[in-house]
Amino acid sequence: MIQQAAKDWLLVVLLIGAALYLPFLDVRPLRFEEGRRALQALEMLHGGAWWHLKVLGESYINKPPFTPWLISSIAFLQGAVDEIAVRLPGVLFALIGSLAAGAAASSLVITDRKVAGLVGGLAFLCSVQLLLKTRVGETDVTVTALCGLAFAIWIRARTQGSLKLLHWASIAACFACAALSKGPIPIAFPAIPMIAIPLLQRRYGQAVAALAAITAAHLPMGLWVWDNLSASNAEHWAVELRVASNEAAPSIDWTKLLHLNDFPLALLYLMPFLPAAAAMAFARAELPRERRWPVDALLLYAVPMTLLTTILPMGKARYAMPAVWPVAVLAGMWVSMKWRQLYFASFIVGAGLVAAIIVQVVQIGFLDGRTSGQRAFRGHAEQLSIALAGLPPGPVPVIWTSRDFNYNLLAYAGRRLYLIQRSELGCRTGGDYLVVGRSDRGTVDADGGWREIEPLSDWGAIYRRAASAPVGDCAPAFRP
Repeated sequence: MIQQAAKDWLLVVLLIGAALYLPFLDVRPLRFEEGRRALQALEMLHGGAWWHLKVLGESYINKPPFTPWLISSIAFLQGAVDEIAVRLPGVLFALIGSLAAGAAASSLVITDRKVAGLVGGLAFLCSVQLLLKTRVGETDVTVTALCGLAFAIWIRARTQGSLKLLHWASIAACFACAALSKGPIPIAFPAIPMIAIPLLQRRYGQAVAALAAITAAHLPMGLWVWDNLSASNAEHWAVELRVASNEAAPSIDWTKLLHLNDFPLALLYLMPFLPAAAAMAFARAELPRERRWPVDALLLYAVPMTLLTTILPMGKARYAMPAVWPVAVLAGMWVSMKWRQLYFASFIVGAGLVAAIIVQVVQIGFLDGRTSGQRAFRGHAEQLSIALAGLPPGPVPVIWTSRDFNYNLLAYAGRRLYLIQRSELGCRTGGDYLVVGRSDRGTVDADGGWREIEPLSDWGAIYRRAASAPVGDCAPAFRP
């Protein structure tokens, strides 16, 4: 079966990736940070906040803009900012990352290259990290695939002895998009071997060229940082990059080092092909001397930053996701070398694929859109969408100051929303309608200038300005 599938491994990997990640992409309502991504896209499409990101009319600096650019592009093509627009970029980049892993593995072995390509691609798609994150509209899978694609270009060209300006430009472009997705830290995973391997081989020109490409790749992100971050919020972004302690918990708990923090969980997330990748480290000696350095490069890609991003007190297992790509390539190489001799090499391919199918059947078939909480949330979202669709066109203000504030719910408005403060209820806010959260309904009712026109389940209501209510110009006034 492996031999048959390997004949057209590119097509097989694409079909399996599509089967694992595309079905019913819009069934589960928005969750985690997806609402913020959708609201950023709405601001872009209706207000032009492409460079200075906004969420509900307020500045957003937690992440650079590449992921919302992708979401906005898909939303523009299909005509709506919905679950598919939010999640499809991650799925597409999962497919790109799998093909890059397969191509790299195929180029690094001497025999059974198509088997290496097949297994490398499947190992990437079947990783626990990918299974948990690909169908969520966040930045992790995108940046993992971009870093892997850049490294695939580097290692393939270097193996063929022809690293040229076009290769460096392509590598810099991939890294630039990665930096504009999640900042510089994920790029350190592939950057370490791209600089270290040429230095160890005394090819100093290649090391300098790699450093130049990596530096150039950070210029767009640097420009965004310079133009968006003031002195007051630069510290906040340092927290987002995990290079500073959390504002809410300024003291660092160094006792986490005693149990390696999230490193054991990170190893679990790299399963089920991690054993094959580890075995390749030992099988390195079986390769011709001139073909051993790629194994060293892939190990340098996977190991140092995985340790650094998971063992430190501020580390998390999910920060090690870029390591999925080199683990997949190493697994593809090892299986291609051993599948004719060792039953385990063939077994791990089938077991990994079966495990991935089971995980996705449970997630998609039994969880997505089917729990009571998701059904209730979907009902609230549809109610909000229908209610706002009946209002006159234009942006609508929102007052919702409690802790139960829900970006994911407000993303279903289908139009621009912007936050106002309680003190601005009597101001010219740009419209005669107001979305109010549950905890603020008493304040709006007491104001007297608004009357409720439609309740929104148990979480809020839509109000309309009373015809007799005086309207003043308050500072700061909203400027749509």
